[in-house]
Amino acid sequence: MTVQQDFNKLPAFSDLQELAARPYDLTMPGALEVKRLDSYVCQAAGFDLLYATQRVDDAALDKMQELADQSGAVEQFHSMKKGVLLNQIEGYESERRQVLHTAMRDIFTETPFEPHATARAKQELLKLQAFLEDLETGKIVNRQGELFTGLINIGIGGSDLGPRAVYLALAAYRKEDREVGFISNVDPDDAAAVLDRFDLSRTLVNVVSKSGSTLETLTNEQLVRAAYMSAGLEPQQHFITVTGEHSPMDNPKHYLRSFYMYDYIGGRYSTTSMVGGVLLGFALGYDGFVALLQGANAMDMAAEEKDIRRNPPLLQALLGIWNHNFLGCETVA
Repeated sequence: MTVQQDFNKLPAFSDLQELAARPYDLTMPGALEVKRLDSYVCQAAGFDLLYATQRVDDAALDKMQELADQSGAVEQFHSMKKGVLLNQIEGYESERRQVLHTAMRDIFTETPFEPHATARAKQELLKLQAFLEDLETGKIVNRQGELFTGLINIGIGGSDLGPRAVYLALAAYRKEDREVGFISNVDPDDAAAVLDRFDLSRTLVNVVSKSGSTLETLTNEQLVRAAYMSAGLEPQQHFITVTGEHSPMDNPKHYLRSFYMYDYIGGRYSTTSMVGGVLLGFALGYDGFVALLQGANAMDMAAEEKDIRRNPPLLQALLGIWNHNFLGCETVA
């Protein structure tokens, strides 16, 4: 277990407070000269983070580097990837969990940081690969022998937002005959609008809940099951689930397939687990989802860099701290 630190007490904190009293003035003449635009770029894993329009200068960046070093940010990141308990809230034992979303994409090496979690990730990937191949080759078809072309994802919070954002962002790479819809709102009009877009006879339904007891998700699932039954369709032949192993949803009588998610995968970080894998694999193809995992893994490796000017995730986090904690911005929108 790592010791949590109050970063207000780190030596660099007071220095940053002083600098925040006179931040870089973006309104002064020549504030955004070409030299600054060219040099204030952080590059890694194929991405460029352009931050010249942030109210920072070299002095502020140097002190932010000290803050990162003094807090042991990169060392704690390593600890997180190895499975050390970092997610803890005093008085809430249920929150004493590992934080291992990185293990879901740490599959491209023979020496993963947390072998057990990565072995589970590989196992689920193999299940997903086989399922997607069966959809492609016609081993899994609807009652009329037709291929499935649609998928409706039922989830809320992290079981919806991240995968939905990635699906929309990568729409140009979607397989030509595949479409995904999302139901998260418990307003039945919202569900009806999604259902109306799909030929239900050729549409799978992916129900996502770690506990298998999320009220909003169960409510929407019941509504969608009723729609399938009204259309003369057998839900078990269309419904799949992503849930915790042995949860109430891990039931072959109710679902065509079950894929597993684990306690150490936080909802907001779950897109590279089966929470995102099933719908993104359906939309992009298995190889497309694996390419996404490769990109995520590349950024995970970049995040191990101690130099904040070469570590986009860490620099972005520090810029957030600079804006919020030191410049007092309630929002950076």
